[in-house]
Amino acid sequence: MNLSLNWSIERIRTKFEFKIARSAESYYDVVILELSDGTRTAYGEAAPSKRYESGPEAIIDLLNTNKSNILGLALEDYESRQTALEELFPNSFALQAALDTAFWDLYGRQVGRPLWDLFGGSKELVTSTYTIGISDLSVIPEKIKEAEQYPLLKIKLGTDYDHDIIRAIRAETDKVLRVDVNEGWKTLDEAKRGTEWLVTENVEFLEQPMPAGQLDDIAKLREFSPLPLVADENSVRPEDLPGLDGVYDGINIKLMKCGGLSNGLKMVKLAQKHKFDIMLGCMVETSIGISAMAQLGSFARWLDLDGNVLLAEDPYIGVGNAAGKIVLSDDPGTGVKPR
Repeated sequence: MNLSLNWSIERIRTKFEFKIARSAESYYDVVILELSDGTRTAYGEAAPSKRYESGPEAIIDLLNTNKSNILGLALEDYESRQTALEELFPNSFALQAALDTAFWDLYGRQVGRPLWDLFGGSKELVTSTYTIGISDLSVIPEKIKEAEQYPLLKIKLGTDYDHDIIRAIRAETDKVLRVDVNEGWKTLDEAKRGTEWLVTENVEFLEQPMPAGQLDDIAKLREFSPLPLVADENSVRPEDLPGLDGVYDGINIKLMKCGGLSNGLKMVKLAQKHKFDIMLGCMVETSIGISAMAQLGSFARWLDLDGNVLLAEDPYIGVGNAAGKIVLSDDPGTGVKPR
């Protein structure tokens, strides 16, 4: 079977500036892949994070240099394919994810089955959150209005005005909040104070409250905290999970960090083994990336798959998002198509 692979850089813009504790962006450049067997076209997306790797231009260089090796990867043997991807692209998890997704998508389209079915999952998913990034307090009412239909909100903190952000949000809504600090609290005392205060604000859990390198402090915070702690920057790859026992209650799996659906499946199984609650997350991505991650959605206790609905315009159509309810289809592969 002869495969062909094409790629391009696509700029996606957000409805609002998307700000977290370490960065602020109003647009992102992602790399879109199209993998074809001559009859069917499958899709992959690389949305690289500055926290972990270089940008999309570096990914294009890797694709240009390794195209023949990529086209020789196994379509049906995902384990050997993932091993090869990690050997080819050890420093680009996002490219691993894009290629692994495209190969899985094409395989699903060839056998005529959606990936969630191939993975042994179901279409029954819990409700996903809508993310409110860090912003000027004056913008918060507008953001809350934009999120009106979503029952669960994820709030980005890690600033010197965290209390003001929560107060501004609480002036607009009493919805359940999930808080992501993105490593923003630097000391154990600061994290304890923040946690103690958020307990009174109808917060469900805390995501990555402290820098990933401070596992001892995070373990002490977990002993103190009545809120569950969920790892994000600490749960990048499958090999990270065993070291998180006794430190976190749950883990966040993101395709752009773990290297694709094959490693995502591996992390699901490891999380179940170590009794971690599972959250599936995303970067700011089009429906290509979100639809791929959603194929594992039925294995998760929590979903944060809103990267595509944060966009001013999504160039692709995939899974639906009806007020946070992710709608999987019976279409083969990921079901993605251009808008």
